[in-house]
Amino acid sequence: MPREYYYDWKFHLKASPEALWPFAADTNRFNRDTGLPPVDRLGINNGINHMRFRLPVINVEWNENPFEWTYPYRFGILRTYKNGPLLEMRVLCELTPENGGTLLRYQVWVRSRNLLGDAAITVGIGMVSARQFAGVFRKYDALAAAGKTPLDAPGAARLSAGGSQRVDAGRKGLETFGVKPGLAARLVSLLKEGDDLGLVRMRPFALADYWNTPRRETLEMFLQASRIGLLDIQWELICPMCRGAAESHNSLGEVHAHSHCPSCQMDFDVNFDKQVEVTFSPNPAVRILRDEAQFCVGSPQHMPHINLTQSVLAGKSISLSTVLEEGPYILRSQQGNIHLRATPQGAQQINISSDDLPTAEIETNLMPTLNLRNTGPETLDFMLESGAWGSQAATAADVTSLQLFRDLFSSEALRAGEELSINSVTLMFTDLRDSTHLYRQIGDAPAFGRVRQHFEILEQEIAQQGGAVVKTMGDAVMAVFRQPLGALIAVQRAHAEITKTEGTPPLHLKVGIHSGPCIAVTLNERLDYFGSTVNAAARLPGLAEGGQIVLSDQTASDPQVREWLVGSGLAHEAFDAKIKGFEQSFKLWRVKL
Repeated sequence: MPREYYYDWKFHLKASPEALWPFAADTNRFNRDTGLPPVDRLGINNGINHMRFRLPVINVEWNENPFEWTYPYRFGILRTYKNGPLLEMRVLCELTPENGGTLLRYQVWVRSRNLLGDAAITVGIGMVSARQFAGVFRKYDALAAAGKTPLDAPGAARLSAGGSQRVDAGRKGLETFGVKPGLAARLVSLLKEGDDLGLVRMRPFALADYWNTPRRETLEMFLQASRIGLLDIQWELICPMCRGAAESHNSLGEVHAHSHCPSCQMDFDVNFDKQVEVTFSPNPAVRILRDEAQFCVGSPQHMPHINLTQSVLAGKSISLSTVLEEGPYILRSQQGNIHLRATPQGAQQINISSDDLPTAEIETNLMPTLNLRNTGPETLDFMLESGAWGSQAATAADVTSLQLFRDLFSSEALRAGEELSINSVTLMFTDLRDSTHLYRQIGDAPAFGRVRQHFEILEQEIAQQGGAVVKTMGDAVMAVFRQPLGALIAVQRAHAEITKTEGTPPLHLKVGIHSGPCIAVTLNERLDYFGSTVNAAARLPGLAEGGQIVLSDQTASDPQVREWLVGSGLAHEAFDAKIKGFEQSFKLWRVKL
């Protein structure tokens, strides 16, 4: 005869709900730390996962509803078992502020299938889980109260045979390549002492923000570490809905323009500067990761961009309080999307009724209460999602625009015929004034020597500003940058160095810089760029005189570029011109170096 059991555990913890949330809501980590076995996802239908884990005497299968949560105060899950000793389990975890800390309440409702289930619940949940949960929550609280994150969670030392020596040698190698000793030491410590779950998918920008180190410097260290065999690179295709990795590849050549997310059951187009993220994991010769298995597939921490997700029954209402960062948000439901913007001055109470959805953007404060009312005949699923996209993601567009990447991984390119869109990139083309006259005046060999010297200066300055040389064409250079300001600073410094070099006649650069969307492709076995933005940028040096930059209005309108132009004191003026191959007239800016 099925019986229902109820457990209600309360823990008075020192850390705040916001500090505890990354630990408590990471149910993948929590299930592992409390001794549950790894799980397999057998399928998914209408958002419900068909799951399995293996016990010594039986394989238990169940259907798992999507988690519901409200950051940073509550999350819950319902599991319905298809076999084994249990029929159903529902879990609700609530984190309530209490005297500067948190009252963490963990409730479990569970139904047995038979007498074996009664015993399993009484002993396994009522006794063993109660003790394990208490210990794990206390451990999480100690870390959170000390200002730590899951990245600081200690892990068992699982270096491969000879791994310690490889890591120590790798540290010396990184320092030889110019990596600062303190930064190299952080990576070594992570590899030797970090928790497996923190090493499976290392994100350089997230680690840089946590370590308070420069992002580009940290990313370049990870690239160097991959080159010398400490790390492996992973090219992940990120789903635009759940923002999880739909696919993971070991080479850029395996990336393709279309993908499918098994969790969201949706196809999506792959964008080079949004959908392709570069992550890293330890090389197996250094460390074997034993916790690459999953212990929970629907964890709220798998989707940190979602602040809340909640079903509201027909004719019902619910009030949910959350904590937001400043910026745009989207409240989604089957009835449509509502745009919100979180500001310190926004409204605290936000009333939403399904029969009267607002069309204008709503301004909310940073700790709002959302009062959701479903007036319709069907259940509605509400989801509040951050509109900021992947601020800590090192995308393929970021990585491939670095000179260091092109130097270390020159063979990495898209497979032949593959084309991936890029929303925004800055392209720079340079040329030399009167280079034909230079060859006639001083001869081929001396002229080529001076041209080669100017290439070296350009490449050095481009790399210093976070860009990369895509290719050279005669005396011209094509370079790519993720941010337009880097292109201006690079060319200003390069021109200053080039004009200092000895020789007659003096060399003067003609430069064009343009920003916009384009297509990433492989040409001549190297990553290249094509499209209207590239064509327009290539024409701009022809409108410049020696010692001048011609900027498109798109580039000149960038806030950092505008500020730099004013602060630099360089003479600049706007003009309109036709560009060969384009019918329309362009607003351009001429900058005197």
